[in-house]
Amino acid sequence: MFDKQIKNFNENILALREFVDLIEPILLEKFKEHNSKISPLIMSGILNNQLKNPSDIEDEKLDKLKEEKIKVDEQISSLYNENLEVEFESVEANESGLVLKKLSIKGAGDIDISEHFDNANKSSSHIDLLYTNSLISVLSSVEWFFSQILHYFYQSNPSASGISKKTLTLQEIQDLGSIKDAEKYLIDLKIEDILRSSFENWIETLKNELKLSMSYLSPHKNELVEAYQRRNLYVHNGGIINSIYISKVDSSLTKDLKIGDRINLDKNYLDNTICKLHLTFILIAAELWKKLDSDDKNRGDMLTDIIYENILESRWEIAEGLSYFIIKDSKMDPLDKVVAQLNHWLCLKRQGKYEDIKPELQKADFSDKKNIFQLALHALKEEVEEFFELLPITLDGKELNTDRLEIFPIFKEMRETKNYELFKAESQYFKEANKPVEKLTTADRVDGSAPK
Repeated sequence: MFDKQIKNFNENILALREFVDLIEPILLEKFKEHNSKISPLIMSGILNNQLKNPSDIEDEKLDKLKEEKIKVDEQISSLYNENLEVEFESVEANESGLVLKKLSIKGAGDIDISEHFDNANKSSSHIDLLYTNSLISVLSSVEWFFSQILHYFYQSNPSASGISKKTLTLQEIQDLGSIKDAEKYLIDLKIEDILRSSFENWIETLKNELKLSMSYLSPHKNELVEAYQRRNLYVHNGGIINSIYISKVDSSLTKDLKIGDRINLDKNYLDNTICKLHLTFILIAAELWKKLDSDDKNRGDMLTDIIYENILESRWEIAEGLSYFIIKDSKMDPLDKVVAQLNHWLCLKRQGKYEDIKPELQKADFSDKKNIFQLALHALKEEVEEFFELLPITLDGKELNTDRLEIFPIFKEMRETKNYELFKAESQYFKEANKPVEKLTTADRVDGSAPK
């Protein structure tokens, strides 16, 4: 039902992540290169100012400052091949970066470092632009995806859109060509109105008209509202905080922020926001899919693919949320639910919550399930002896091969044991020439799963 839309949305998110990961190191390297030329000079100026009145400094602290001064001077001498003395009144930071107010360098010759400052500021601005534009881009992808979901729903359920109460003139109907075209036109207008409204209004529409529960949204709602308000600041207000932002965003997220400040955006914020948007809107599509066609097996296949992709990238929050959805979906294939349960436990374990799930793991009984699932459970529980006792049986039964044994994240702890080193060295499985592994099917793309 939403296979194509979810696939396209997922690919858009992955492409954006790849773009940032490709460009960011280049920009950071340039900033580091230019900043390395000015940081020692600024530090030298700071230390010189602090050491002007040594009698006011405690002996222990004075010794540390002098040691630091020696190190900084050595750095400067190495960079400029000269012994330099730096003095300045102030180096001020504003939204554009560092602004050199007054700095003098005493040494064998005149050295102009303004170019280094300019280049460092430019590189810093380029990094800010990368993060800012990436945030705007991901929110645009979300809007497109949300639009696709709304179009599908309202076109399938025109009465839910409320367009029966709308009126068109005879001329407008004649221009549109048919009643069906008029219906589509009114639905398009409604969706445009929704998209132009606030994120809070989106939620109300989903709850009131599409009748979605959206319980999964609660932990992330405040942060998602903030992300949209931040995007508005960048697009409409140059990134400067205004009264709208302060009034719309939860107070827990606006501590130490005030109107007139420029709001900053770093890589951690960008990653966190992308993860929450990615998870939330796929779950919205999955819940609507379940509501409209609960028996469609493609839903489980699609979500399992995305879970596996995110597990490989250690994006545990996304994989955890999607796995939990599958577990709670009563219409899911039983094998999908088993795989989702294993992946859900894995995600929690990787997030440092092993003690929370340990009682549940100890109670889990997989004795009636395939060997591959039992093997995965042993790995989660770190039952080394039981794991290596069952491993040859699972390999012999073709439920697993050595290639997948080597890459499935759920087997990570087992691969780090001495038992695994011995198994690889002594068993026939790694000695035999493996045939090329076929492309992983949906059922394979889970930790410890095998083809159905």
